Amino acid sequence: MTKSSTTPTPPVRRRTLLAAAATAALPWGSAFAQYENKDQGITKDQVLVGTSVALSGTLAYMGKAIEEGMSVYFDGINQAGGVNGRKIKLISYDDEFKPAKSVANAKLLVERDNVLALVGALGTPTVLAAYEYLQEKKVPIVGALSISDAVSTPARDLIYALPSPQSTEAAAYIDYAVKTLGAKRIAVLYQNDSFGKPALDVVEKRLATHNLKVVEAQAFERLATDLTSQAFKLKESNPDAVVLYGLGQQAASFFKAAEKLGWNPTVFGAGGLNDPKFIELLEGKSVKLYVASYYDPIDGDNPAIKSFVAAYGKMYPNNKPSSLALMGYSAAAVFTESLRRAGAQPDRVKLMKELDGLKGFDQKIGPKITFEPLTGSAYARRGQTGVVLMELKGQRFASIGSYIDPVTR
Repeated sequence: MTKSSTTPTPPVRRRTLLAAAATAALPWGSAFAQYENKDQGITKDQVLVGTSVALSGTLAYMGKAIEEGMSVYFDGINQAGGVNGRKIKLISYDDEFKPAKSVANAKLLVERDNVLALVGALGTPTVLAAYEYLQEKKVPIVGALSISDAVSTPARDLIYALPSPQSTEAAAYIDYAVKTLGAKRIAVLYQNDSFGKPALDVVEKRLATHNLKVVEAQAFERLATDLTSQAFKLKESNPDAVVLYGLGQQAASFFKAAEKLGWNPTVFGAGGLNDPKFIELLEGKSVKLYVASYYDPIDGDNPAIKSFVAAYGKMYPNNKPSSLALMGYSAAAVFTESLRRAGAQPDRVKLMKELDGLKGFDQKIGPKITFEPLTGSAYARRGQTGVVLMELKGQRFASIGSYIDPVTR
């Protein structure tokens, strides 16, 4: 009998080939099944991301809402199987809106937790402080939640800011106050830091286009608790409208001081004040307040926002969904889309490459998101530039027009 010239495959080898074939049949391929980058938060079944927001202190209502919005989005993604088979895990730390704590949190997230990126970090001074450290480590902040132009001008390679900046928001305020309300005397109250100072500059420049000047400008320090002196001086200037760049308790303190003075001014407040928690801080005061929003109304007819509200209600049945939660939801959506585009073997470099090419990304909750390489426009690292004005009527904010966007990209 002649032996066959074909050598049988050994049992162990056969099992290896079958395993390889099974792995190749997976939707993300064999490369994914073996790929890990634990130093950048990537394991076979998980992606780690982190955030630093105020979870205590005067801006806790903002930080908590943003964290909840991100959690709602990531939970939906994870229930659907994750991104390329990996679930996204969010690690949150409280910085109390204090720059030093935001730096400490960034170090923990990078050096101990090994996150791929920071997502939805809140605040101008806190984001800029953390960036000094994150730049050394080459860790991006995706969806930085600050409306100050100081965060995106000049553009910083690792900061991808989401909400429309003061340069478009405050300009919209001035145009509406002058053209629609007939205001000629505009005063400004601003936080004396990298959040408030750029807003004053924008207001002054925009007023100049209407041949007007600021009649009075008053500053207050971050986390101030009494704005009586500033309110008195602003009232004395007899303004038709006040542009207010303060948030949380500081903004509420201004309205409280104005009430004591028997004054109820027309106020254009910083984006972020159109939130149920801020209405609670007003303690039932009847105020004249306009605020910019970057998303469709939370209680409107947008199907995507209705879906968000339903998911939010299931996760947080005792809380009210808000535009702040939508900001966190938006930051999570932008990160997730970029992670998906980065492919089966993501890392920070690939993530940023995809962010740089993110053009016209439709979250379906508001204006589309666009980022550009640093060689692009002045808004290369600013995802949104359009705003819609909202007016406080009773206990809710209502839109008073369509989106305003002076930037063409």
